[in-house]
Amino acid sequence: MSSELELLLAKHPDVRINNYSDDIVSIEKGIIFLYANWSHAIVQLRNLIQSLGAISIPLYFFDIDNPDSLRYFDKNELRSDGWGETYWVRDGKIVSTLKKYNSQNIEELILNNALLK
Repeated sequence: MSSELELLLAKHPDVRINNYSDDIVSIEKGIIFLYANWSHAIVQLRNLIQSLGAISIPLYFFDIDNPDSLRYFDKNELRSDGWGETYWVRDGKIVSTLKKYNSQNIEELILNNALLK
């Protein structure tokens, strides 16, 4: 993991990295973030973390290049093209998605975060 990635994840109080035991149906509230080291997904993650501020919503971080991720994505009907796909989950259901976003989308991120309060 790169140092910038580690620093970003350390800013959020509740991060679960590559936790394949948490299927979407078992998530009461949380944000799933699909990360690709080879893409610019760090931009999306940086903006997502910024939009959360002090809000303690569990962040489920998955590295799409991990071999176990593909099985998890198939099982949970998630899709990644390497654009920092982000899924907001409430009561075991995806309530919103966003990908390929940046600082211009902060308001949209904040609105999506509010769906989980």
